[in-house]
Amino acid sequence: MKIQQIIKSFFTICLLLLAIFSHAQQTKSDSNVHVYLLIGQSNMAGRGQVDAESKQIDPQIIMLDSQNKWRPATDPVHFDKPIAGVGPAISFAKQMKGNNKNIKIALVPCAWGGSPIKVWEPGASYFAAHLYDDAIARIKMAMQTGVLKGVLWHQGESDNDSARAKLYVKKLVALVNRLRSDLQMPNLPFVAGEIGYFNKVNFINKEINRLPIEVANTAVVSANSLEHKGDSLHFNTAAARELGKRYATAMLQLQQMKTTAVQKPAAVVLCFDDAEISHYTIVAPLLKKYGFDATFLVCEMPLKAKSDTQYYMNWQQIAALHNMGFEIGNHTGHHKNMTKLNREEMKREIGYIDSMCKRYSIPKPISFAYPGNRADSLSQVVLKEMGYRYARAGGSRYYHPATDAVLELPTFTMGSTEKLQERTWKALKEVKPGQVLLFTIHGVPDIAHPDYTTSVEVFTQYLDFMKERGFKVVALRDLGKE
Repeated sequence: MKIQQIIKSFFTICLLLLAIFSHAQQTKSDSNVHVYLLIGQSNMAGRGQVDAESKQIDPQIIMLDSQNKWRPATDPVHFDKPIAGVGPAISFAKQMKGNNKNIKIALVPCAWGGSPIKVWEPGASYFAAHLYDDAIARIKMAMQTGVLKGVLWHQGESDNDSARAKLYVKKLVALVNRLRSDLQMPNLPFVAGEIGYFNKVNFINKEINRLPIEVANTAVVSANSLEHKGDSLHFNTAAARELGKRYATAMLQLQQMKTTAVQKPAAVVLCFDDAEISHYTIVAPLLKKYGFDATFLVCEMPLKAKSDTQYYMNWQQIAALHNMGFEIGNHTGHHKNMTKLNREEMKREIGYIDSMCKRYSIPKPISFAYPGNRADSLSQVVLKEMGYRYARAGGSRYYHPATDAVLELPTFTMGSTEKLQERTWKALKEVKPGQVLLFTIHGVPDIAHPDYTTSVEVFTQYLDFMKERGFKVVALRDLGKE
């Protein structure tokens, strides 16, 4: 009996000592040491060529090595494979540190080349490693030194096929929620990155970009324009460092954001020019399917041949668009360059569409589009005199209500040619909550003007992206409500 009491007392003392030791370890945590968990596969681990810059030491940037010891951070930060090289970690840390001399950035590398998302679950193994479990153990150890500020995730190459991509966002959402639960940090910032645009196929970026819609306090950074090291798979040294800077920009934005604030979604204004027949046969049904509004800016295009009438809507079809609930706007009577017209000529061109709308029981337009995006001060004066509230020009930039004139609204041109597609995706991916993005769109497809065409397939991808991001898609007439 006495032996049992002694044993019981011994275990009680051991538990007490363990509690005291654990408390002592927790009290060592320094709020000026900002800890970041790095997870994913090879492009997070880094495969860029190590260079002289890689070995430069910044005493404010440290990393947890393979022996779970803190040491100054140098590339390669990761140790998953012997080929580990330059990744986004150190450039991220430098950007996060900025000019603040009072903090340290502590990196906890846990990425592993080749790992699919399915092995980032408790109990799952990848070769001899247990990636999720090991990451949790290492980050908890790091949290005894500093404060966990966020998670960086770069992964997707191993899931980049049509079948696995369909399941990806569900697994990614589960990973974010599991990390937050296991670390008892419900608002832990989480930034994911797109895979390289140089991959031969790309099913996964579309899915990765759904994350901020599904989970609050998350972000996705673009890999647009980043180059590979020659293998069409891994970022080169310069690209990896640029990616790290993009991660830092997104992380800082999340950290500065009040997670309880309700953000106004980005607004997208779709403007369809030239009264192309595809607006009636293809575009309108698609917009109805997605629940999107739009403005159709109509004119009677000068015809090169009588047979060209097949490319354009007639007024009964234009009226049908109005009856579907879409806005009908003015693109001049005959697609005239407004800067080449005098006041009376301008009034005739604008008035022609006004009169045709009246004939077909369409409300008098209040929205206008300058043919060729050519506008001048006189045209704006005339438009205002004739009751127009909005006029769309060009400029390839976002609309800023505080500084931009409503009779010379900036827009991007949407399209599916290589050049226009790159610009369209960039505009869609970089628009921020509360901003307004206007698009000029021609035929879908545009048979008469192929340089400005948007294929049905690519147009549908754009609509999918807007829907998934939760954008508010409106007509020009709604700008005053935004």
